[in-house]
Amino acid sequence: MGYMGLGLQKWIYAMRPRKPFSMQRKGSFTAVPTYSREFKLQYSNNEGSYNFGIILFLIMVLVIALAIPRWIEDSRLRHQQELAWAIQKDNYAFNFLLKSGKWRLNKGRISGAYSEFKLAYAIKPDNVELNALLLETLEILCLDYNRHCDDLLTLE
Repeated sequence: MGYMGLGLQKWIYAMRPRKPFSMQRKGSFTAVPTYSREFKLQYSNNEGSYNFGIILFLIMVLVIALAIPRWIEDSRLRHQQELAWAIQKDNYAFNFLLKSGKWRLNKGRISGAYSEFKLAYAIKPDNVELNALLLETLEILCLDYNRHCDDLLTLE
């Protein structure tokens, strides 16, 4: 007989090891009641969820209807700001190119001045001062260096 201390019972320590993958367990000493209720399909009498859905839908439509004019106004304002920013950047670039082209023309760098004036012409083609400087630069390039004569003929 083995050690029976700490309240162990003989049937526990006398158990033999079970075989691998087998289900040899001691059964329960009390019977478990089985659940035997049957369910049947029937219509729900809960009308509240249907009304709640309609009310929720109406609230969402109301919120959207009130938000659309504000969204349109915000979009229009953002477009105006972007347009003003683009015009400001174009003016800055045009002034920089015109100043750089004049500096290059004064220093005798005619090809560089022509490229600056051509870029400025892409921004503002109707500027009188730019057109005069571009014409002068093209005349120098065509007469002295025999380059860009076709551009001179199209500009005149």
